[in-house]
Amino acid sequence: MSEAILDNVSHSVTSAADGVNPDDRPPARPGAAPPAAAPHPSRDPIVLAGAALIAATLGLRAWVLRHAYFVEDDFLFVADAAASPLTVEYLTELHKGHLMPGAKLLVYVLTAVSPYNWALASGTMLALQGAAAAATFRLLWEVFGRRWAILAPLAAAVCAPLTVPVLAWWSAALNGVPFQLATALALLWTVRHLRGGRERDAWLAAGAVAAGMAFSVKAMLLPLLLFAVAAAFCTPGPLVWAPSAALRARPRFWAGMGALLLGHLVVYLSRPADAEGAGVPDAGAALGQARRLLAETFPVGAVGGPVRWDPVTPAGGLLEPHPAALVAAWTVLGALVVVSLAYRPRWAWRAWALLAGYLVCVDVLPTLVARGRYQELVGHDPRYVADAALVFALCLALAFLPTRWEAEGERGPRWLPRLPPRVVRGAAAGATALFVAAASYSTHTYAGTLSGDRVRWYLDTVRTSLASIPDRAGVFARPVPEDVVLPWNGARRYSSHLLSPLAGEDADRVADPRPAAVPMVLNDAGFLVVAEPAPDSAFFGPPEGAECVETLGGQVLWPVHSLGGPGLVAGLAYTSGGDAPVTLTVGDDERTTELPAAPNGAAWYVPLDGRGEHLLVEVPDDVCLTWVTFGELVPSVEGNPWEQEETEEEQEEAEEESD
Repeated sequence: MSEAILDNVSHSVTSAADGVNPDDRPPARPGAAPPAAAPHPSRDPIVLAGAALIAATLGLRAWVLRHAYFVEDDFLFVADAAASPLTVEYLTELHKGHLMPGAKLLVYVLTAVSPYNWALASGTMLALQGAAAAATFRLLWEVFGRRWAILAPLAAAVCAPLTVPVLAWWSAALNGVPFQLATALALLWTVRHLRGGRERDAWLAAGAVAAGMAFSVKAMLLPLLLFAVAAAFCTPGPLVWAPSAALRARPRFWAGMGALLLGHLVVYLSRPADAEGAGVPDAGAALGQARRLLAETFPVGAVGGPVRWDPVTPAGGLLEPHPAALVAAWTVLGALVVVSLAYRPRWAWRAWALLAGYLVCVDVLPTLVARGRYQELVGHDPRYVADAALVFALCLALAFLPTRWEAEGERGPRWLPRLPPRVVRGAAAGATALFVAAASYSTHTYAGTLSGDRVRWYLDTVRTSLASIPDRAGVFARPVPEDVVLPWNGARRYSSHLLSPLAGEDADRVADPRPAAVPMVLNDAGFLVVAEPAPDSAFFGPPEGAECVETLGGQVLWPVHSLGGPGLVAGLAYTSGGDAPVTLTVGDDERTTELPAAPNGAAWYVPLDGRGEHLLVEVPDDVCLTWVTFGELVPSVEGNPWEQEETEEEQEEAEEESD
């Protein structure tokens, strides 16, 4: 920051061939001493300080990830990967409006290696986060050169609490973290190409953009961000002519970027839409979400808040700031804007305009298209503006620091005070330290909003339970607890879909339940227990005084109201002198199975997930049906069944002793 305040009025040194000065340094003034050689990176104090900052931040985030675990869409991703072959259709199928073939490929690989392995999944995202931080550091070095001042915007990028929730929720990290890395690399290589003209850098920049598009729909707009940076900060002359000048300087590069944008758009629009994706936003909800994202969530998160996260959801806390935090955030941002405009008016307003445009075009508008039909609380989810932390850091640096291709710094009006360098540097260092402290505390408190321990215990219990399924048992589907996957996910939240990857060799028995004599389900604690018909199940029995259900030609028809679904099961109690076939039909779902011989009576349970108004059962005449049920199954025991057995035994022993 001190360079911006103390330097003289700047001008851009240009090259007719390349649009900007291709050399790493501005021309030296006559009589100036040659610049000192920079120390080796391994001994450079600026490099070491930046690396220490990044390492400390990653360490804190690793600690946060210990409190997180799979939740919500994470389960859907793993279950889909386990159940699907690796095809183009699988990779390009939209997930709640997201086209993310790269993310799906990563999920597929991780699931094949070890399904529901949190250390592997979160460790991969943490490594990508570290790569994004390193790329951001290199970007700042490339644009502003070797100077201590770049540590301030580096801290703003890597320590921002805005980027913590998106890392802690795996399904959000699959989009957001690779996008952050792609943004930093695309900016880095674009600047290098514009300044040096190397074709290799152009290809690398295009590759970074394409990689970003493979993980996040937002990356479709990366070419626009790159062009805005190029026109506003890398092209000489008046800003009004800068866009056309930038296009003329690198026509092939920008044509390629345009082709990437249009190509991704065509692929996205060609995919079948899903009901949970893009839609026409509700005006009231959309305006409320936009106001919260722009005026509350982003400002508070960008300056180190919110300190306290509220309200808390199954996926972690949201950012609904306290009024005091909101006032403090806008005070800080207002001071930054005013000071930068005073000392670097030519460049500062461009930087802040770039940030505002990015927030509106890349973050808010796509969010409104995807989520504008829902409640305004969506606007307090920092995951929707997490990627803006990097852009904020870059714009902060552009507003205060001269780039490497500026010959001299710009100074504001003469009446502005010229503070001593020591004072300016001390103030900048103090402000940066205060930001890092606030951001670190906000990151620390976010861990307290995560419920990873509960879900981790649940999945560990499920994994142990499914390791020893009895041979005579059928593992029937039922919804997982609401704090694992919410009910509005419909049939996708059933255990047959989500938990079968944990069953190892018996995965097919869980994913596609088979008829069985012993019905079992996973209770809400994750234990595999004997099941029984739910209280609201349909029940049919013989007429009063009769032992068997009356059939007509071996058939019997009962009225039911079935909406279909994986949790529906028909149960039959019967007697039969030998094995006998039975056919059950609801709607268009017809199942034929064989009843084992049971001269003394037995029960048999058959999954039957059809949609219809009647249940048809067909059995041989020598089979006696004593009762039939249809509906979902529920666990006969909640909690740990072994603890309950021990409690019952202790109670019985106590009663015997009292007698």
